Amino acid sequence: MCLSISDNTMLSWLETQVRVLEAWREDVATRPSIDMRMAMSLEQHYQWLTKQIDVLGQKRPQHLRAIAD
Repeated sequence: MCLSISDNTMLSWLETQVRVLEAWREDVATRPSIDMRMAMSLEQHYQWLTKQIDVLGQKRPQHLRAIAD
């Protein structure tokens, strides 16, 4: 099974969302009074999303995986 162009576009968008989560996670972690519930929620979402991206990335054709990495 190969991902279509739209799937690769979606995967790129998801990777952008990871960068947003990373920035948000860092912002929450550096606040003077850290909200542990929020920090844990962001971390769980980050872990889930990066695993899903990894799974989807494995479905990329080999030549596109080399370009993305």
